[in-house]
Amino acid sequence: MRILWNEVKKIFTWKTMLLLLFINSILYFLLIEFYIEYFPNGSEVYSYNIGVEMVEKYGATMDENEFIDFKKTYEDKAEEANRYLQSREDAVGIGLDTYEKFQAYDWQNSSQKSSDLQGDIFFESEIDLFWELQEFERLITFYNYRKSIPDVLTDNQRARLNELIAKEKFGVYTEIAMSNFKHFIANVGVAILFSVVLVISPMILKDRSRGILPLHYTSKKGRNLLKTKLLAGYIATFLVITGLLAVYFSLYSLNNTSMFFKVHVNTFIANESWYDPTFFQFIMLCVAAIYLIGFIFVTLSMSFSNVVPNLVSLIGIQIPFIVGFLIFGLNRLLPYMISVWNPKWLAPVSYGSMIIISFIIVYYLVKREKKMDVLM
Repeated sequence: MRILWNEVKKIFTWKTMLLLLFINSILYFLLIEFYIEYFPNGSEVYSYNIGVEMVEKYGATMDENEFIDFKKTYEDKAEEANRYLQSREDAVGIGLDTYEKFQAYDWQNSSQKSSDLQGDIFFESEIDLFWELQEFERLITFYNYRKSIPDVLTDNQRARLNELIAKEKFGVYTEIAMSNFKHFIANVGVAILFSVVLVISPMILKDRSRGILPLHYTSKKGRNLLKTKLLAGYIATFLVITGLLAVYFSLYSLNNTSMFFKVHVNTFIANESWYDPTFFQFIMLCVAAIYLIGFIFVTLSMSFSNVVPNLVSLIGIQIPFIVGFLIFGLNRLLPYMISVWNPKWLAPVSYGSMIIISFIIVYYLVKREKKMDVLM
C-alpha cells in the first residue's frame, strides 16, 4: 500500500498540477465557456422560457388536452399581438393591423415602411411577444408533425420511430437544454481526455529514462511493480476525472436546466433515441462514458509509455489515436451514443471492443514484464 501511495504521489507533482490547471484553463476558454456564458443565446431565451413554463405547467409529458391548452395560450398571445399592432399608426397605415396579416406578409418583397416596422418590433423595441409567438408556432408545428417519419431510414430506425409513435413519445419540448448539454459534455470530454493522457502518460517512461527498470527486474517484487504502477495510474485517472467533472458540472449548474431533468430524452425535439432515459439519467450515462473513455485511453498511454524510448515518441504515437477518436468517435460515443441516427450496436460494440483490447494490453504488459531480460 505504501508503494502504491508513493506511485500516486509521483504522478501528482506540483508541475503536473500546474500543467493540469494550464490545460483546462485554455480548453475551458476555447471550448466550454461559450456554452456556459451564453446560455440561452440570443433569441434562444424565448425558447428556454417557454420550455420552462411547459415543464412547470404540463410536467414531463404533454397529452392532447394539454396541447389544446398550449395552443389556447398561443391564441391569447396572438390576440395580444393584434391589440399591439392596432395601437400603432404605422402598422395600421400599411395594413398590418392584425398578427395574421403580419405573419402572412411577404417579407421578401417588403416595402420600406413594413421593413422599418419589422425591424422596430424585433430589434429596436425588442417586443418579447413577437419572439414568443414565433417559438410557439415552431413548437406547434413540431407537434402537428409528430407522427411523420422521414423516407430515408433503415428498417431498424423506422421500427424505432414507429415504436415511439405507438407509445406516444413525441418530440414536443424545446430541445435547447439538451442541445446545450450535448455541446457542453462533448467539449468537457475533450478537456478530460487531454488532461488524463498528458498527466498519466509519462509515469512509466520516467523510470525507464532514468534507468530504474533494470533494477526492478533483479527481484521478484520489482517485476511486479508494473501492476502497482498501473493501479496507481488508474487511481490517478479516477481522481483527475472526478475532480474535473466536479468543477465543470459546478459551472454547468449555472445554466439552470434542472427543471428539465425529469423530461425523457425522446420528448425533446429532434432527440429520437434507441432508449428512453430522462435528461438526468442521460447526464449520468455521459458521465459514465467519460470515465470509461478516460480509463481506456490511459491504458493505451501507459502501454505506449512502457515501450517508447522518449517523451517525443510517446506524444507522437498517441496523436493519431487521439485525433482519430475526436474526429470519428467522440460525438458518436458520447453525446449521441443512444441517438437513433447512429446504429444501435455502435456504442455498445465500440465500448465493449475497447474494454477487451484494454484488458489484453494490460495482460500482455504484465506477462511481458515477468519475462523481460535485465539487459533489454
